[in-house]
Amino acid sequence: MTRHRSAEQPRRAVIARRPALAVSAVVLAGLQASTGLAAAQNGGQPAGPGLDWQLCSTAAAGWPLANDTRSECAELTVPMDYAKPGGRKITIAVSRVRAAEPRTSAAPVVSILGGPGFYNITNPATMTRRGLATLNTDRDFIGLDLRGSGYSDHIACTEKPTAEPAPTAPEKSIKKADFDQQAEFNKRCAAVDPEFVRQITPENAARDIDRLRAALGTEKISFYGSSFGTAVGLAYRSLFDRRTERMWLDSVMPPKRHWPTMDGESEVIAKPVAAAFVTWLARRDGDYRWGADEATVHRRLGALRGELERKPRTTGGARLAGDWVIDQVMRPEEEWDAAAKNLAAVRDGGHPATSRAATTAAVRPFGLGNPRSPFNNLQYNAMLCNTASASRSFGELWGAREARRKADPLTGGTQFSPWCAKWPLTAPPAEPTHGTSALQLSGHLYEGVTPYAWAEQARDAHGATLLTVLDDGHASLPDTPDCAEKAVTFFRTGGKAEGTCGGRNP
Repeated sequence: MTRHRSAEQPRRAVIARRPALAVSAVVLAGLQASTGLAAAQNGGQPAGPGLDWQLCSTAAAGWPLANDTRSECAELTVPMDYAKPGGRKITIAVSRVRAAEPRTSAAPVVSILGGPGFYNITNPATMTRRGLATLNTDRDFIGLDLRGSGYSDHIACTEKPTAEPAPTAPEKSIKKADFDQQAEFNKRCAAVDPEFVRQITPENAARDIDRLRAALGTEKISFYGSSFGTAVGLAYRSLFDRRTERMWLDSVMPPKRHWPTMDGESEVIAKPVAAAFVTWLARRDGDYRWGADEATVHRRLGALRGELERKPRTTGGARLAGDWVIDQVMRPEEEWDAAAKNLAAVRDGGHPATSRAATTAAVRPFGLGNPRSPFNNLQYNAMLCNTASASRSFGELWGAREARRKADPLTGGTQFSPWCAKWPLTAPPAEPTHGTSALQLSGHLYEGVTPYAWAEQARDAHGATLLTVLDDGHASLPDTPDCAEKAVTFFRTGGKAEGTCGGRNP
């Protein structure tokens, strides 16, 4: 995985300071403190108590969708802390694309397509261009920026650049530097407003959605979520089962979030890929001299990885460390010959003919839902760390990583997620429940961002039905026609989808 060192991207439009929060929030044009967005001069039409709608393209500074004539925006005021509903308030930016032929009885579809850290307010417009678009014929599509991100109240706090360890530093030193950088960021940025940051959880995002439901004047909502949006969806159903009509979640987060466990489950997808390469090498011992049987090849490749983790080398400006070995092993089949020659050259003390610049760090997963949006590092960490009391010490993370590497020297311990490093806050999670509302999950059998095992865990914890998508896509169900049609049928009739669907080709 590659290292994420970038600071939060600057907002395209600046903003009013909300003194009570010390947050930067984008000014939505015509903001009125008491009522949210002001009605447009040509006549905004309120659709529920406390919501005044106008076109996002004119109301939201820097609206990212060109020629968008359908998305409408408003602001919703909610408690910062739901245990103190009369206390401080925060503002949540919400959006909708109205149904073409609305039916009073049709529950609106709320969608959260990704995150954390990214904004989701453009999701309704995105949904109208994907495989579930036909639902917008008679159902409003609803979106929002989760608290702490996008146009909603948030804290703008950036990571500080730090000195990189020497290229020849051992792997443990590299990972410790990642951990220390995150620990510094977490302490400094959470201290800007700890009471606000503590309330950035999937559970409170779910409570915000229920306030939005009430403001829309609807008894129930339907929900479509993917990637991290599934964590918010599961929290909503656990807290508000009776207010949920139907819920479909694609590329599902696990019901309990513990980074060392999640890292290990994310590594599983590499095993069959590595095994295929190992088998290929074993059949060509005369060419590459890695061994004539799979066990020997596996052991020797793992030993080379371990050697380079302890004593990395450099060549042509590239760092040859344990990650470089994994990079070679995971190359596509048409590049296996080149990978085998590279590995043999380094094994024998030489230099690879082609050396991809091996990176040294971890990318934050789950944020593929909306790559256009500025990224809020603090919201990412808060959403995933407040309700996860473990995985906050380097010793725990590194010890778990080393245990996985010992169990499988070739592919174990390739993931290392330091985002909760010394996280200073805690908040209670919602316990998973087997509700009565219709809950449908879809998991992609070969994907590595949100592994299929997480969908199985969520199915068991929440009493859901699971559809298996036979591909390696992430959050891609709306783009696969036969799978998307099952989702449309589910939202229209409640018909469950079990078994498999074709998906995209890997």
